[in-house]
Amino acid sequence: MRRSRPARSPIAVEVLVCGSVARGDDGAPVLAARMLTDRTGADVRVRIVEQVGIDDLLAVPRGAALVIVDTATGLRSGSVVTLPLDGLIARDDSVRTRSSQGLAHREVLGLAGMIRGHPLLGSIVAIGGRTFRRDAAVTPRVARAISGLADMVLAAIDELRR
Repeated sequence: MRRSRPARSPIAVEVLVCGSVARGDDGAPVLAARMLTDRTGADVRVRIVEQVGIDDLLAVPRGAALVIVDTATGLRSGSVVTLPLDGLIARDDSVRTRSSQGLAHREVLGLAGMIRGHPLLGSIVAIGGRTFRRDAAVTPRVARAISGLADMVLAAIDELRR
């Protein structure tokens, strides 16, 4: 008797958007995600998660790539960078993503890779932020960079589809 393989997910890229619009620059990824509507295709799933947890990473469909969109400290306010996920794991400098539940993204990614039996493939797109207080507005420099953040997320998605 031949065993059938589980069906591959129709989701090619999972996008986890971190942040809260109620916390100043931390809301930039959520605002950028609103610009992605109707620009990604049926093979991309975008989820607003506020903070990345291990359960979010374990829910990434088998065979799908991952893009995490977050705000970071240690970057110039409003600057946008794209890093490979494994580059984030190995990074040991002042760049710190803001949205994780107790553990740094690199620790959560490493743990998820161990549980899944293989590392997640993908990238993180981060925007530098300065203000993260509750009820603060997005700073002007970050607000001007939100459309560029959305464009970088789309570029990361396109790169992972290849």
